[in-house]
Amino acid sequence: MNDRKIAVIAQCDPSGVSAIRPYIDALDIPNGYEAELIEVRPDGNVADTYQRAMEASDAKYKIYLAPGSILLRLNFFAEMLRVFADPMIGVMGLVGAKQLSTTGLLAASPFIKGRLLYTDDRSFRGEDIEGATEEVMAVSGDLIATQYDIPWRSDLFHSNCFYAEAQCIEFRRRGYRSVVPHQDEAWLLSGTKEISYDDVSQEVFLDTYSTDIYPLVSIVIPTFERPHYFRLALESVLAQTYRNLDIFITDNSHNTETAEMMRCDFSDDPRIHYEHHPSYGAPENWTRARSYDNADAHYVNWLMDDDLFLPDKIAVMMDCFFAHPDLSLVTSYRELIDADGNKLPDLPETRPIAQELTKFSGETIGENLLIHLTNFIGEPTTALLKKKFMLDGHDLGFSGREGKYLISDFPTWLCMLSQSNMMYFPRPLSQFRLHGGNEQLSVQSRIRCTISWAMMIRHAIERNLFLHELSARRMAIAGWLSMASEFLRIATMIPDLCWEDMKFQDLLCVFSGMSEALRKDCRIDFDIDTTVTLHMDDDEQ
Repeated sequence: MNDRKIAVIAQCDPSGVSAIRPYIDALDIPNGYEAELIEVRPDGNVADTYQRAMEASDAKYKIYLAPGSILLRLNFFAEMLRVFADPMIGVMGLVGAKQLSTTGLLAASPFIKGRLLYTDDRSFRGEDIEGATEEVMAVSGDLIATQYDIPWRSDLFHSNCFYAEAQCIEFRRRGYRSVVPHQDEAWLLSGTKEISYDDVSQEVFLDTYSTDIYPLVSIVIPTFERPHYFRLALESVLAQTYRNLDIFITDNSHNTETAEMMRCDFSDDPRIHYEHHPSYGAPENWTRARSYDNADAHYVNWLMDDDLFLPDKIAVMMDCFFAHPDLSLVTSYRELIDADGNKLPDLPETRPIAQELTKFSGETIGENLLIHLTNFIGEPTTALLKKKFMLDGHDLGFSGREGKYLISDFPTWLCMLSQSNMMYFPRPLSQFRLHGGNEQLSVQSRIRCTISWAMMIRHAIERNLFLHELSARRMAIAGWLSMASEFLRIATMIPDLCWEDMKFQDLLCVFSGMSEALRKDCRIDFDIDTTVTLHMDDDEQ
């Protein structure tokens, strides 16, 4: 390898007419270096063409130019050598993405860095470069400069797309960085071109590189003795276009039907971690699910075993996180379906809260949740969460003191919203199944939910979160009293309802404390036992 030699590998016009040599000859060549021009015509695909050109030159430094591209900066070679003075930089481009979108397309990615001029008088100026260079995940194919020879993946792609992104990731796999330099004025005049991305190449790219370039997302699924619904739920995860998933399943079924299904049909997927705990009651199974924390996964989405993800749910939401670093959770409109999967009309709490993609401040949404006492964000299935904003970095809840009155969704949303913001998609990305087995339909669940809302209001007031004004605190407390009163009115009509039940007594205690709070400047005081009793009846799963 000649470390004093620079090769410019330029794709010719399909006609074979050379127009680039005068421009290369005009460039300044640093003292002690030599430069050569290798003109190539893509034969098959660009990756294969570049591979053959790379093998044909002994130059250490190689510059791969797309058709019609012309270097405008006369001392480009010297600028490139300054960048490559860092031996850990393997690739330099002039336009690059800090994070590739979940489609793999650089052009669809957020925070694109660099500059270009185009031959049709257009120009591109991306995000400002911080310093002399800035690291990117991948560069565009307009110009790719390298200081090491790493094979181009001509074995993967049979069309002229994804070769630049793939090459950058190949360098990344070997520990080298890709960068874009600061340009006061664009260093390259790029030929206008239409890049055609075919589905086959995209699938190959995502299958090959997803674990290299996308954050790991945990999907947590607790399940109990409904293998038919559970299979549909799990298959909806496996159908996700987002590949880099960690799937944890904890099953407390007292039979082996789900375990056998997992062994026979899903044991070959390395992303799945399945545990069967037939001795567990519902609280223990929930405790196991809540304790699961893959340290390599920075995002988590729960999935109830009777609900469904739509295929692009995780990909769409992760792109949102990429583009908006100030988010703690991303949620969407959720579609209601019946026991057989048929669509149902919206309930008041499931109606869209916006008609277009909308970012909401955590403060605004948290206050609205507590004043209206309506979980319009969705069930655990609906939202994708950034784990660092959860309790202990992975757990459900708001105060951490909910105990047996923990409801898995809205307390967690309040915890997330108290620290950052929320994005809402008005189109459905998940489906919530309503059927006779829904826990939230039971009287016991209604009591737990009502008490949980009171605990959330109390915690928010104690920590001065969301409800900052006395008027807002009074509205939240009065709204809760109205909700609880209506529930108690309905409860009187339920035959054989045990008013001596401990949870019912807790509700009455909370009701008294919330009523008194309106006379005490909204200082809420009630004392109930929140201890979780293990081996609870499984119908509370």
